[in-house]
Amino acid sequence: MLYVARNSDGVICEVHSMPLGDAQEAVPADHAEALQFIHERWRQNELNELDRDFVRVIEDTIELLIAKDVILFTDLPPKVQEKLLRRKEIRQKKHYQGHFGAGGDDIIPI
Repeated sequence: MLYVARNSDGVICEVHSMPLGDAQEAVPADHAEALQFIHERWRQNELNELDRDFVRVIEDTIELLIAKDVILFTDLPPKVQEKLLRRKEIRQKKHYQGHFGAGGDDIIPI
C-alpha cells in the first residue's frame, strides 16, 4: 500500500510508504498514477545525476585545455573563473575530508 497526496488539479504530487503529512490517500502499490509518479521522479533524479556528471566533464575539459595551453584561464569570463575556482576549492576540501568515492580521488570513472 502507498499513500499519496494530490495537488489542486488532483494529480499525485507525493508518494510515501506510510501516511505522512498530506499523503493520507491509500492506493495499491501497482496503482497506475502512483507508478507513473515514481517513474517520473526516478527519471528526473537520473537526469539530475547525469547533469552533475556532465558539469564535471566540462570542468575537466576546461582544465585540460588550460593545461595544454589551448586557452588561458584568464580567457574565460570572470563569472566562469569564479565558479571553476569555487568548485575546485570545494572538491579539494571534500577530498581531504575523505568524502569522495572508494578510490579517495575526485576523478569520474569512464
